[in-house]
Amino acid sequence: MTIQEAYGELGGNYEEMSYRINEKLLPRLISMLLKDSNYADICTALEHCDYEGAYRGAHTLKGIALNLGLTPLAEKAGALTETLRNREENINIGPAFSEFKQEYENMAAVFSQLSVLAGGNAQ
Repeated sequence: MTIQEAYGELGGNYEEMSYRINEKLLPRLISMLLKDSNYADICTALEHCDYEGAYRGAHTLKGIALNLGLTPLAEKAGALTETLRNREENINIGPAFSEFKQEYENMAAVFSQLSVLAGGNAQ
């Protein structure tokens, strides 16, 4: 599987991303995304009702996803960010997080598989 095929599977915008980012850097950026702590930080923050921390993590991942052309992940992170905007408990956090979590885990699974197939360098 190529990176472009992985983007297709994730509903990402490979063409748009490739205009902004040198394709030779993309494997490294994908590896960095997979190692990024923001997802774990969001999970921990929500477990501890730290809505400010969860908001920061979701907002950061939204930006990363947008920059990498991962539109579906950016949309789910954006929806979670909006539910957390007031930094207080509300009934929409659970459903928004559930959708975000599913999209994030799908992205991680596809890109992790890509890394394994390419010998760890995601090409």
